[in-house]
Amino acid sequence: MTARDLALFELDQRALPGWDPEEMRPPRRSAAIDPRDLALAEQILVGVIKNQLLLVHLIEQYSGRKRKSIDPVVQKILAVGLYQLHFLDRIPASAAVNEAVEQAKRFGRTKAAGFVNAILRKATAGPSVVEPSNHWNQNPSLPAYLRLSHPADLFDRLVKLLGNADVIRFCEHDNREPPTIVRLLPGFAATDLETPDVTITPHEQAGMFVVTPAKKALLENWSRRQLAQVQDPTAAGVIGHCPIEAGQLLLDRCAGLGTKTMQLREKLGENGRIVAMDPSTDRCRMLRSLLAERKITNIEVHESGRLADVPKLADESFDLALVDVPCSNSGVLARRPEARYSQSSAALISLEKLQAEIMDDTAVHVRPGGHLVYSTCSIWPEENQRQVDRFLNRHPEFSRLKEQATLPSLSPDTAKYHDGGYWAVLRRN
Repeated sequence: MTARDLALFELDQRALPGWDPEEMRPPRRSAAIDPRDLALAEQILVGVIKNQLLLVHLIEQYSGRKRKSIDPVVQKILAVGLYQLHFLDRIPASAAVNEAVEQAKRFGRTKAAGFVNAILRKATAGPSVVEPSNHWNQNPSLPAYLRLSHPADLFDRLVKLLGNADVIRFCEHDNREPPTIVRLLPGFAATDLETPDVTITPHEQAGMFVVTPAKKALLENWSRRQLAQVQDPTAAGVIGHCPIEAGQLLLDRCAGLGTKTMQLREKLGENGRIVAMDPSTDRCRMLRSLLAERKITNIEVHESGRLADVPKLADESFDLALVDVPCSNSGVLARRPEARYSQSSAALISLEKLQAEIMDDTAVHVRPGGHLVYSTCSIWPEENQRQVDRFLNRHPEFSRLKEQATLPSLSPDTAKYHDGGYWAVLRRN
């Protein structure tokens, strides 16, 4: 099995614009896959997703055909080849072309092999169309939204939020590979992270470090030893604004895999109790496993999307509730590339409704004098400040103490890198 086959199969499992998942047979895996092949497969997969609109445009340009007339699997094979030709300097053009031709045959598109060969050879002879531009609409024949593969409605929304000057830098940020950043856990020093062949660079946010290269085994080892945790500075900063005292009862309303749950416990200590909730069976199972591994007994996990559905919690009043709601992920498009294709108005309206329902469900369980901390990884005001405004109109018993909206860093300097997001601290009067 080649890295390209693995990338193509994984790509085919994703629902992307015009590319529905096919019933593609999984590639045959050997007993052990070279980590370098896995890394290349991941690079190709993410790269094609981030550049899908541009790659489909190139397929139409080079073929002279509309995409609807081309088999979707053939489109994906071509996209994998074109991504290598235009974005990966270390792969010879001949290797990318030949592998795509053979891949078409392996995945049952033998009749299209000649077509694939012709398109990719034409691409090798043409000029590059992916060079960056400092002007938001400098090339009318290839608009910036298309060159940067941000859907037109998303690009227009970004222009309204950021203005023409920063929209290109924002989209280029989304298309870069984000660095791996870790938060040093209590009781350890930066010197404890020193590892042969790994560069540890201090981040501008104290207690955080950029790791290069980010080896999966090393990161898992650090997490298991409770030495360091992979986390973005914007997400990590939320808990620092939570007013927590020893002995309190806390709620992590949308706990996920428990990254912020563990941060809450670091701040609370052992003298107190945390209730973690999440509607996902798998996420709750993994969080329970982590707690058992670390012998943590003052965090209980409930698989539920609503407090009302957990009888044990019906009469609980929490000193602090963290409501880290599901959102558009518009502040983390560099890390969640598929999210750029789900930023429609309809999708946002649906999310805003869910966020409001979660906040309302939680509000009645915050004790008088207690706090509700609302957070997202979104940059849209509708999910952030305006969502909190609407909540306060519905719940005048709460007041806003402080809030912060953060845009993703536009600098290529990894020591200054951070995602976008928002948090607000509300107090029940």
